Amino acid sequence: MFGTRALVGRLVPQRLRVWRRLDRATPPAERLAATTRDGQNLALWRVRPSGTSRGAVFLLHGLSANRFAFHWPGRSIAEYLAGEGFDCYVGELRGAGESVANLPSWTFHDYLEQDVPALLERVREVSRQPRVHFVGHSMGGILAMCHGIVTGGAELLSATALGSALDYALGASGFGPLLRARRVLERMNQVPWGRAMHALSPFLARLGDPVAGFNFHPDNAEAALVRAVYSNAFTAIPTALLGSLATGLEQGGLKSRAGEPFQAKAGALKTPLLMIAASDDRQCPLEALEATAVATRAKVLRFGSRYGHRAEYGHFDLLLGRHAPDEVWPAVLQWLLDVKPG
Repeated sequence: MFGTRALVGRLVPQRLRVWRRLDRATPPAERLAATTRDGQNLALWRVRPSGTSRGAVFLLHGLSANRFAFHWPGRSIAEYLAGEGFDCYVGELRGAGESVANLPSWTFHDYLEQDVPALLERVREVSRQPRVHFVGHSMGGILAMCHGIVTGGAELLSATALGSALDYALGASGFGPLLRARRVLERMNQVPWGRAMHALSPFLARLGDPVAGFNFHPDNAEAALVRAVYSNAFTAIPTALLGSLATGLEQGGLKSRAGEPFQAKAGALKTPLLMIAASDDRQCPLEALEATAVATRAKVLRFGSRYGHRAEYGHFDLLLGRHAPDEVWPAVLQWLLDVKPG
C-alpha cells in the first residue's frame, strides 16, 4: 500500500506542489470590516497589544499588495508593534486580499476619498482612540500624506511613509515605463499582476533576476522569502488606477482628481511625518523622497550600507528585509513613542 505522502505525490503533479509549498497563511489576527460610502466592504485585521494600549496604529500596504506587507508570518511589524503595546490594524484596500471589490475598476482617488476614511473611522471606532498613527508603505505612505494634505489630518497623531514620494518625476523610478505604455494599458481593464507574480514566484530570486530586484535587495532578503512574498502578497491592478498614479511621473508629481499637484499643496500637511528611504529602492528614488520631505517638513531616515546599516535596502526590504526587524522596525517604534499629541 502507498503511504499518504506517496499517494499525494502520485495524484498531485510536481509542478503544482512547487506552488503549494509557497502558500502562506495570515498570522493570528482578528478580522474586522469597514464599509465605504460607495458600498465597498474592506477587510481590516487587528493585532491586539500586549498589556495596556499605547495607542492605535493603522498600517496600509502599497500598490498591488495586501495585508502580508505588514503582517507576514514570522516577520510581522504589526506583531512587533503590538508586542510593544500598540493596538495595530492592518487594512486592505478594495481589490486587495480579502477586500473583494464589487466594482470593475477604480482609481487612486477612490482609495483616498473612500477607502482610507472608512478604514480610519473603523480603527478609531474599535480602538476608542480619537486620533491614531498612520503607517503606510509605498502607495500606502502616499495615501497617508495625501489624506493629511486634503483633510488636515485632525484624526492623525502621526504619519509614517516608507518608500513613498509625491513627485516621481525626480530621479529614475522603475515605474517610468508606465508613461510609455499608457496607450497600451488603456486598452485593458486590468493588469493581472498578482497572477503573473504567483506563476513566476518559484523561479524568482535566482541569479539576481530584475523582477525580484524590483522589490528586494538580494543581500537583505532570503530567496525563499522573496519567492513566497511574490506568490502571496500581490493582486491585480486596474488600469484606471495605474492611469491615476501615472500622473506622479509627470511634471509636478501626483495630481488630485481636479488636476492639482499634491506636492504643491504639501504645506497644508500639519501631521508630524516620518519618511523612511531605502538605499537601493528601484521604485521610489531618493531624490523624489527627499524633495517630498522638504515640501512636507518631514523627518527623514535613510537605510542602507552607506548609512551604517548591515546591508543595502530595497523597496520591500524596509518591511520584510532580513535586517528590518533589528534596524527599521525599532526606528518606527521610536518615532511612534516620541510623537507628542499636539
